[in-house]
Parts: sequence; structure tokens; C-alpha cells
Amino acid sequence: MTPVKSVRAYGRLANLYFLDYNLAYPMVATLLPAAVVREGRTWAAFAVLIAGYFLVHCALIAFDDITGFRDGSDAKNYRDNPSALRRAHWKPLVTGELRLPQALRFSWICLLSGLALLVLGLLIAPYHPLWLIVLAVVGACISVQYSYGLKLSHIGFQELVLFLFTMQLVFVPFWALTGGVTTRSMIEGGLFAFWLMMVSWYSNLRDIETDRGVGRINVATMTGERTYINLLGVLAVADAIVVFALIAAGELPLALGLLLCPVFALRLVQFRLGAIKRNPLVGRLLGRRLAWTGAVLMAVGNLFLAS
Repeated sequence: MTPVKSVRAYGRLANLYFLDYNLAYPMVATLLPAAVVREGRTWAAFAVLIAGYFLVHCALIAFDDITGFRDGSDAKNYRDNPSALRRAHWKPLVTGELRLPQALRFSWICLLSGLALLVLGLLIAPYHPLWLIVLAVVGACISVQYSYGLKLSHIGFQELVLFLFTMQLVFVPFWALTGGVTTRSMIEGGLFAFWLMMVSWYSNLRDIETDRGVGRINVATMTGERTYINLLGVLAVADAIVVFALIAAGELPLALGLLLCPVFALRLVQFRLGAIKRNPLVGRLLGRRLAWTGAVLMAVGNLFLAS
């Protein structure tokens, strides 16, 4: 394999094209107080933290592919049951472009480098209490246990790990740069984490039988298709209900809720196409698009709308 093809294979192993989680950072940046924004130290620390979490995410994805290759689930889902939205091309271990030792070495390098950058970024940041450093390192290590090591996604913690990993991307940098968190930062981080978590929920709808076959425990495999679809229906409106309840409580401006209405509408479309019409991979794709949209709209709202 040529060097260019090898680099591309590693890029697919780390899913470098899945940049959705990075949209948490514009939200953080637009929530920072003006005094913090003007400090050069802020941006140096923020850049190093972003690089650290990027490498941790690469490790998480690569370890997930290693597990999927070992238990055969990736071969079943991508090679034996392909679709236009899910092809074996994206799984270099399945296609044979990379060998298992190469993937393991790459994963560990990404993880250790990412952890080192997280610690460095926190030490550069204005606020770096020991508990925050420990939280960042432990949180990153737990996230990598998603489907490797403890295999948390196999024993009922899939949804929780995905949600908390995304929340880390908001909580840790915001605290390190400002010395605390705000209600709005946690609400927006929670919304973004919820939307990205729902991407996995729609993938799981398609993979119920395969996941059961490899012993993976998640909401889909525990409840069955009909109950799971009912849950998806409830969750399709849950975010809108929570946002407008928070507006009524005075925690969010009404204008932000109105700004997010296109996202809430897309959530209903996602449910109709992904669950009711039984096209979960379309629901997954729409989930990514609406998470992007929501993150951008919240960042815009942070710039122009007062709390």
C-alpha cells in the first residue's frame, strides 16, 4: 500500500471525517466572557485542549473498530449488509487495508498523546485545580472504554458514555478558561450531547439483531423494536419541551428557543423517516445534520442574544 493510501486508511480508522464533536468548541468560545476572550493565554490553552480531545476521539473510534473487527459485527453490518450510507470502505480492518497490530499501535499513540495534550492544555489554562485535571484524564479514559477494555457500550452504558463524552468537551474547557460553569453553558452542552447521542440511537435501531448476536446490551436490544420506536417518539419532542420549560423558568431567552425551532422540526422529520418509515440510517444522517445546525444556531445565539 502506498504512503498516501496508508494515511487515508488510518484516517478512516480514526473516522477523521466525523468532525461533529468539534462543533462544541464554537459554542464554548461564544459563551466566554469578554475579559476571557481578550487574553492570549485563553486561546493557547483552548487550542491545546481541542487537539487533546481530538486525539482522544480518534482513539475512541479506532478502538471501537478494533472491537467490531474482532467480534465480527463490523463485517456483518458493513460488508455483509451494506448500504449507500454504510459501506465497508470506511472500515480498513474489514477491508484488510490495515492489520490489527497497526490499528492497536495507532489507537494507543492517539490516546496517550491526547491525554498528554489535555494535561498540558489544562496547565496552560488560567484555572487548573487538581480535581479538574483528574476529571479530564479519567473522563477521557472512561470514554475510550466505550467498546474496548471494559466495553461499556456492551453492558448497558452506551448512551450514557456518548452523552458524557460530549459534555466533557464543553465542561472541561469552559471551567479551565473561566473558573466555573454557567447554567447556559451546561444547557447548551446538554442539548448538543443529546442530539449527537441520538445519532447512535438510530444506528442501534438498524443493528438490533447484530448487536444481540454479539451480546451487546443497549436500550434497543433490551426493549425490542416496537418499544424502542415508541421511545424514539418520546425523545423526538423531549428536547423542545425541555428548552421551552427552561425559557418559562427564565433560564434561557425566548429568542434562543425560537432560533432552535428548525432543529426541533428536523427532529420530528428524523423520527418519521428513521423510525416510522424504518430507514434508521437516514435518521442517523439527519441526526448529524441537525446536531450541526443546532450547534451553529446556539453559537450565533450566544453572540447576539443575552441570557
